[in-house]
Amino acid sequence: VRPSKIHGAGALRPREWIFIKRALDGRPALFLANRGAGIDHTTAAVNLATLIELVAATPGSRILNSADPDAPSALEISRAIIKILDHRWDEVLLDGDAIGTLGKHPWDAPHPIVLDMTSAIDLGYEPAGTFEETVSAEVEWLVSLVSVGGNYVELPLGLDGAFFESLFDYAAEDRYLVHRN
Repeated sequence: VRPSKIHGAGALRPREWIFIKRALDGRPALFLANRGAGIDHTTAAVNLATLIELVAATPGSRILNSADPDAPSALEISRAIIKILDHRWDEVLLDGDAIGTLGKHPWDAPHPIVLDMTSAIDLGYEPAGTFEETVSAEVEWLVSLVSVGGNYVELPLGLDGAFFESLFDYAAEDRYLVHRN
């Protein structure tokens, strides 16, 4: 079983954190390179578990992709998460690549990466839900990890490391917003 970008409660690299943290920090804008059109197929842990359960019940020699039934863009992912958190921000959709760190995000693929689920569906796989239908468990889990007495702290060690550092360059964002206005 070959999953793509796994998301869900307990994820070791919760990529959705880049939107959750921004909302918790009350950021006024979200910057996305390439207009947020980048697609790198997501896989909900619950969808992965559903496929593994099916494979265990029907032994055989095969390779199956595992992905959500939809392949949301970075913009669609950000909108699904912000909806859960009931936060609003201006979407600053950059026409090209990230400007340094500005607009950088984990789904910025030059060409859409979409997994073919035909073999899994032919085997009888029925996903538990779409990205938007399954991401709320991860959002709630991450918010509970960082909520301490009504204040927000960083993710525990191991979840918020070097991978996320360049994705929160608020100073660069603020400079851009000042010069844009």
